[in-house]
Amino acid sequence: MKLVRNDKHINRNKLIGKIITFASLGVLGLGLYFAFKKDMTLIFYSYICLIVGFILTQIGLNFVNRYGRSPRYDEIFGTAFEKLRHDYTYYVYSSPLPMLLMGPCRIWMPIPVNATGEISYQDGKWVHKTRNRIQKMMGQDSVGKPDKEVAEASAVLSKYLTEKGIPADMHPELKPIMVVFLKETQLGDTSTAPYPVVALEDLKRYIRRVDREECVDPISPEIADKLHEALANGVSDNTAEDKK
Repeated sequence: MKLVRNDKHINRNKLIGKIITFASLGVLGLGLYFAFKKDMTLIFYSYICLIVGFILTQIGLNFVNRYGRSPRYDEIFGTAFEKLRHDYTYYVYSSPLPMLLMGPCRIWMPIPVNATGEISYQDGKWVHKTRNRIQKMMGQDSVGKPDKEVAEASAVLSKYLTEKGIPADMHPELKPIMVVFLKETQLGDTSTAPYPVVALEDLKRYIRRVDREECVDPISPEIADKLHEALANGVSDNTAEDKK
């Protein structure tokens, strides 16, 4: 497998996450300072600081979780992809989408799932059952909205490739795949789901099997070269690694 990773983007956003996180702590601290003052005219400013601090905290956590955690999501996927053949290329933050794996037949879009409890697909809807209702209400420990995410990602990638001079009829299939990270997560009935849901340890084997058994329209070398140029998007060669 070949790896193309935009380290400048990762390091820049990691720094942004740290700055926003420290700024949020400062704003929250200022809000507490105003709250403990006996001057009631400062209470209004205290509320403003607490609201702004909370918003900054959420933004900072989003950056830190995506770029500052160790290992990052892209690193976890990279380890799972390591022993794929040389005709696979893994693009990390070099295209409009965070992570893409281009194989001989299609482009895979891995979607990390960290929700605990049971995940299933029933009557055209994703169903997530968990006992931790507090985290679920706060948006944590949730399966999210994969259908919306996939639709938006597909539109963004299609537009991007077209702008790069690759006609729509040359665009390979974009194959989303939901990947369960946690051992505590249980999979219910997902047989009717619009895209597959697999455990992390089964990811590489699943991709190999599908590309071997369901490769109706392989990507030609000419189109592969054009796609690589577009998806690498100017990332320098010293960021490209051969992981065979």
